[in-house]
Amino acid sequence: MNRVASRLRIGEKIGIGFGVVLIVFLGVVWHDQVVLRSSLADYRYLTEVVGARQTHAFAIESRLARMRGAADRFLMTRDPLLPDAVRVEADGMTAAIAALARIDSVERRTVDLLGALTQEFRSRFSAIETAWRRKGLDENSGLQGAFRASAHELEERVARALPALQTQVLQLRRREKDYLLRGGEEYVQMVEGILAVLALSIDASPLESGARAHLSSLVRDYGRDFSALVEQDRLIGALTETMNRAAERITPLVEETLAEANALMERSSTELAATLVERARLDRSIAIAATLFGVIFAMLLTHRIVRPVRLMAELLDRLTHENPSERVAIPADPRDEIMAMAISVNTLADHKSTFDRWWRDAMREALALRDAQMAGSEIERDKATQELRQALAGKVETLRGLQGQLLRECERVLKASARLEGRHAGQDEDVQALRRAAETVRELLEVLDTA
Repeated sequence: MNRVASRLRIGEKIGIGFGVVLIVFLGVVWHDQVVLRSSLADYRYLTEVVGARQTHAFAIESRLARMRGAADRFLMTRDPLLPDAVRVEADGMTAAIAALARIDSVERRTVDLLGALTQEFRSRFSAIETAWRRKGLDENSGLQGAFRASAHELEERVARALPALQTQVLQLRRREKDYLLRGGEEYVQMVEGILAVLALSIDASPLESGARAHLSSLVRDYGRDFSALVEQDRLIGALTETMNRAAERITPLVEETLAEANALMERSSTELAATLVERARLDRSIAIAATLFGVIFAMLLTHRIVRPVRLMAELLDRLTHENPSERVAIPADPRDEIMAMAISVNTLADHKSTFDRWWRDAMREALALRDAQMAGSEIERDKATQELRQALAGKVETLRGLQGQLLRECERVLKASARLEGRHAGQDEDVQALRRAAETVRELLEVLDTA
């Protein structure tokens, strides 16, 4: 790591630092965009699929309730406008079912069954409407109008021709009213029994044959119209029962569809909320990790730049008071400007150390020569001579250190000339001259070493 850092200049380090921070920032932004797109997709699914399914299910339930309500009101009031309302609600329900069918999460079987039951209800109601229009939406239309006219004519004829039979006619009309108000087969049987007695009474009356035949014809018309009315009521009852069975089949299915849509909405909302909380937690973790990484990276980068400067400052401060042996650690072939300064500081420290050693050895040599000249005995002369030899050995050692430095510099020059040779056209002679000079200096130093 130190070697890699030393091969980079300060500007390159700062550029790489900004680049790394920019990459981290872009990574965080990219992750936020991915999370945002994923969240939007989840919300789109919740609204376009789950929410739409719930909306259509509510619409189907509402249409069904209004359709059944309009049908029930028609059966009670026979309002001629209500059948159109039933068909409008049925069409709206069919459209809501078709919209529900376009959602992928809905089972096709359920949708098909809802559509079939809706059409069955509509067809059953249309048959009931037709039956009621034939019976008559009021007492003056359809079968009811014909029966009412027959009853009034019979009642008037009997009152004029046979006043004694008015009691039977009144009983007949009473049972007729009972049937029309309450229904029930017992009233039908009562009406038929009274009609039979009335017919016998007319046949046994003292009227002339033409009058009796006319009254008997009116009784038969009354009985025919009453029977037609009863049969139509039975048909309407059967059709109403089949319509109610269709409604009973469709209502639980609609309620089940709505319950499933509500459950899916609740489940999807809960899952989406949990997913968003987890994503928010992950986003916070990534943001914190990216911030910590940026801070740590900036601290490391600053440390790589500041630490050598601090070491150089400490070394320079010590050089003003002492001769330290420590040096700033420098990797091989650095390109860093700070390392170049460190090399200069180390060289300065080496020169000061060399000068100090040389000065000390020179002072020891001078003092040893003085002591040798002023020695008064052989022992003092020998001691001075020994001191002189040690001083000269120290100077020789210093010279050998300088010789080693020169050899290393020669090697660097030779390596540099080997790299430059052939790269610059027209300068090969200068490079070769530089290389030969370095080789000559190296040979001379080796000769001195041998000597």
